Parts: sequence; structure tokens; C-alpha cells
Amino acid sequence: MKDRDGLKKVLLVHHVEGQCRCIIGFKDGDMRAAYMCGEPVYQKRGKKTSSWCADHYRKMHTAAEQSGVIDRSADFPRAISIVRTP
Repeated sequence: MKDRDGLKKVLLVHHVEGQCRCIIGFKDGDMRAAYMCGEPVYQKRGKKTSSWCADHYRKMHTAAEQSGVIDRSADFPRAISIVRTP
């Protein structure tokens, strides 16, 4: 995959559906004017569309795995409902 050159970056206020929402910078350093990546978003077959392009999606998941942040919801006990009859 080739590196992005930043030509597709888009201001947050001009964002359209289907563009990567990863913030890559700010216009004139103003936090209210964020630049987003703008590349087409990543979609895995059978899954909902991501908010990030394939490159940012891969970087996010690689960083999460390296830092030990993984989904451990299966380790937690499930809540059960108890029905009490008077």
C-alpha cells in the first residue's frame, strides 16, 4: 500500500460519508478546524463500514494489540435476570 500524500485531506466541516475520519492535523493550528484523512473508508466483507481508511484501521489495530488493549468482554461474567414471583 502506498503512503498517503495528504492531497485528499478534508476539513471536518466539509466531510462526506465514506471518507476516513482520522484527524491528521489542524488548519493554522486551530483545534476547531480539524483536517481529516479523506481517503475512502475500509470495509471488511460481512462487517459494517469502518470510519477509517485501510491504513489507519491497520495502524489502530496494530497499536491496540501491541499495547495489550484487546476485547476481553468474554472474560467478564454475564448478567442474568432473576424473575421473582410474589
